[in-house]
Amino acid sequence: MQQTSNFYPSNDDLLTILAHNKNLLFVVKKNQDQFHCTFLSGKLQDKLQLPQNIGADFIVSNESQLREAFTGKEVGFEHHYKKYDLCTTLLPVVKENEVVEVIGTTTDITSFKQTENEMNYMATHDMLTNLPNRQKFFDDLTEILEGNSEKALPRAIVIFGLDRLKNVNDTLGQFSGDRVIAIIAERLQANVPNGCPVYRLGGDEFVMLMNHEPVDVNNFARKMLQLIRQPMKIVGKDFYMTGTIGINYFSEKAKNVEEYVNRASVAIHYGKTQGGNCIIEYTRQMSEQYNELILLESDIRKAFKLKEFTLSYQPKVDVNTDEIIGVEALIRWEHGKKGKISPSIFIPIAEQIGMIAQIGEWVLKEACMQFVKWQKSGASPVIVAVNISAVELQQPNFLIRVKQIIQETGMDPNYLEIEITENSVMQNTEECIERMNELRRMGISLSIDDFGTGYSSMGYLQKFPINYLKIDQSFLRELRDQSGSAEIIKAMIQLGHTFGLKVVAEGVEEEDILSFIRNEQCDYYQGYFYSKPLTPDLIEEKLLM
Repeated sequence: MQQTSNFYPSNDDLLTILAHNKNLLFVVKKNQDQFHCTFLSGKLQDKLQLPQNIGADFIVSNESQLREAFTGKEVGFEHHYKKYDLCTTLLPVVKENEVVEVIGTTTDITSFKQTENEMNYMATHDMLTNLPNRQKFFDDLTEILEGNSEKALPRAIVIFGLDRLKNVNDTLGQFSGDRVIAIIAERLQANVPNGCPVYRLGGDEFVMLMNHEPVDVNNFARKMLQLIRQPMKIVGKDFYMTGTIGINYFSEKAKNVEEYVNRASVAIHYGKTQGGNCIIEYTRQMSEQYNELILLESDIRKAFKLKEFTLSYQPKVDVNTDEIIGVEALIRWEHGKKGKISPSIFIPIAEQIGMIAQIGEWVLKEACMQFVKWQKSGASPVIVAVNISAVELQQPNFLIRVKQIIQETGMDPNYLEIEITENSVMQNTEECIERMNELRRMGISLSIDDFGTGYSSMGYLQKFPINYLKIDQSFLRELRDQSGSAEIIKAMIQLGHTFGLKVVAEGVEEEDILSFIRNEQCDYYQGYFYSKPLTPDLIEEKLLM
């Protein structure tokens, strides 16, 4: 038998020792197979509302620790009594190689446990949304994959990302950006299937594991895109967001947890480079394409120094007279090694890496300088349209930059048109309307581009101080194949005229399409039927005719 102590203080000595101590001191005696506790100190005893004498149930329900202490071993353990968390140490008292009794000390560790639980919670949860965090997600998925969890192997990892959240932080501040994340988190939690917890992966991304068929996963993803697009109140105003969703199915095994997650991450970031507001399922080919897109990031930065960017101009033509009434400036990139790169590829990348404002400023200045050159050559003046991204429109110094460019280039603002996509003005509507009004006061015309592909309400459309409504080319492409497209185009033309706007049809490539929009009294059109985008010299020739 382990001899722990031959010294046995009297009860009076023990009371004196612990007179100012918050610990609880007690003696346990054993009579045959029964245990009996006597408490020797009062402060914690009073707090726990313990009588002077009590059975072993105070310490442990099964008495195993007491039995171990009576074998001569010192025993320490934690236990719960009423609403308190306690830590107890049992010290056997040995006389003549026999344990005659056990001295116990108990400490109240309730506050410590609360702090410990809070720290554990903070380590595994996101403080903004109260969702389990990235580390918790990786831990849970690791347990599942290693077979240490009762949960079945999931069929899909689904990552939800918000498009252009950086715009919110830059224009409305970090607090508003946090509010957007919190609102989206609430919507996700309220709509996920049972047994599918949502985690905040970090930044603007959320993630969940789903054990559903692919068709159900995709249906749920579409539902979530719709929920993300619903308006939210930020600083007292309606605000709109879009999202991108990346999905990786577990049908193909990966080396580790990180690889499973990285595949879904590749899918979502690939979707964002395609413009966002979409659902992308991972494929092997996507990794290769995505790596190519990543390499383009540094090339975009070099393109300015190498003067690889140029502008072409798409004529805007009167439907009835075929006269050019304006041109739209379109950026082109002739990569030194890779050749022509489509704006649909590099513009989303530029937005993600924070280069879109620099590109937009270059396009605006270049287009204004070109207008002045055409004027000096004696060409008839036409309106020059420039596309402005949501990022540029919402930057605080946007109006200042526009004024500076007009002054520096000598541009007549009455011949400048700024095209704004429908979705961009819906992200921060009231502030965008204020800036649009200021542009109009400068003499600049405004148009809503890609109309019909976004989610603007009729009420806001009435408030927009615009001159032109541009029908997205996707509707004209579907004119032959889908019977409803004709009615939609008619309604858009009528809607534009109701608001006193000129309507422009984009993507007119066939004579019968031109005939259709002419019969519906559309005002202007753009498209290959008249001409592809032309170089400045060719536009000048047409304007001099």
